[in-house]
Amino acid sequence: MAGKRASAKEVSELIDSLGDRLGRELSTQSVLLHQAIAERLGLKGTDHKYLDVLRRAAEAGPVTPGDLVQLTGLTSGGVTGVLDRLEAAGFVRRVKHPSDRRQLVVEPVVERYAEIGALFAPFRERWAVLCSRYSLAELRLICDFFEQATALMAEEIARMQRPAAPEAPPASAAPRAGARAETGARAERGAKARPRRTS
Repeated sequence: MAGKRASAKEVSELIDSLGDRLGRELSTQSVLLHQAIAERLGLKGTDHKYLDVLRRAAEAGPVTPGDLVQLTGLTSGGVTGVLDRLEAAGFVRRVKHPSDRRQLVVEPVVERYAEIGALFAPFRERWAVLCSRYSLAELRLICDFFEQATALMAEEIARMQRPAAPEAPPASAAPRAGARAETGARAERGAKARPRRTS
């Protein structure tokens, strides 16, 4: 016998719980986890996540600070600050561009990857145990959800980073065509009523 079909109210409540309570809690714990990892590495909050952005981009070729501005949405000053901290901690180095000596390239120090991986190792082990509770079909469904949620977040980040469009004045602030004509007529009548000055 087929299972009971969920009501629209039950579905709505689950979606609200997933997006509001569970999603928010997962996001918060993720931020706090990465904050704790950063502190163990001697870095600030999300610096090692920008290192991850750099590492992935560097797999495709040389990465300049300008590239990181595009990839992260940070200002050039923000990227400079992140790179200064990562370089001081020994996680990146700035070198001359291989084909354009006028530019600098940012390289991750691959020798430090093992140190970062070691900090994540206990979490990965417990993550594998958690995933073992689910069937292959369920894991595929979870993977699909994470992929779609990640794409949705990327779209939202891009939307928020776009310059805000100037707001149009409210309709009530713009004079009506009839009101403009009436104002013009009053001004003309007033001009006719005023006596002309004689020298």
